[in-house]
Amino acid sequence: MGKILDSDFRKELYKNLVEAGYEKVEAQKIVGKKYYAELLENLKQGVDAFLSSLVKEDFTETLDCESIASKVDELRKLKELLS
Repeated sequence: MGKILDSDFRKELYKNLVEAGYEKVEAQKIVGKKYYAELLENLKQGVDAFLSSLVKEDFTETLDCESIASKVDELRKLKELLS
């Protein structure tokens, strides 16, 4: 799991960017883009692992539908903000 998925890390990164001279909006976009990319990759990996488990018929992976729905909702919101 990437550090950017941790909310405390994102807050610290944002704070550091602002302190380094970035405008607040620019710092938010930088953090948001990195978070979006990592969250999307994390979601894809989980779904891919589940599908691979089905194809292999070993059924070792499960899906947490609430977690997936939450991640998709977060991705939608981020996509709107970053557009």
